[in-house]
Amino acid sequence: MSEARRVDQSMAAAASAILADDVVDARLRTRYRQLPVMLHTAGLAATYAYVLSKSSGDDPLGRAYRRIADGIRRHIGRNALITGAGEHSTDRQFLEAMGSCDRTQYARAAATVSTLAGWLSRLAEARYRTALAEKADAQRQAQAQAAGSPAEPGDGE
Repeated sequence: MSEARRVDQSMAAAASAILADDVVDARLRTRYRQLPVMLHTAGLAATYAYVLSKSSGDDPLGRAYRRIADGIRRHIGRNALITGAGEHSTDRQFLEAMGSCDRTQYARAAATVSTLAGWLSRLAEARYRTALAEKADAQRQAQAQAAGSPAEPGDGE
């Protein structure tokens, strides 16, 4: 049981590092929610290639995709899940290693990344809901202040 908790904790920490300090808006939330499904239906290599194709640009979505790709590559490399896919390998080296590894390594890496994607999805959802709640609180406070503020001098006096 303690081993499972440590694996879960490391996945949560890895997912948190990938999310960084980004504000998760509705668009990012959707992308993070789609990641586990994409891994399940398309597989690890195709999902990684897709994430790479979307990782260009300096907009929040492009940066998020870049961090996802980097996070997947580092996690697989750090845990030595695929031979030839080191923590500091390039995207191309990583794709080549995925293409040449045996089925057992690929399946293990895919299962691990699927778990990581689940954590990304959950944490993105939590950040999204937190941002919504904070926005609603700020709006309520602004409305309360506006309703309770004294009249400005010269307003109907």
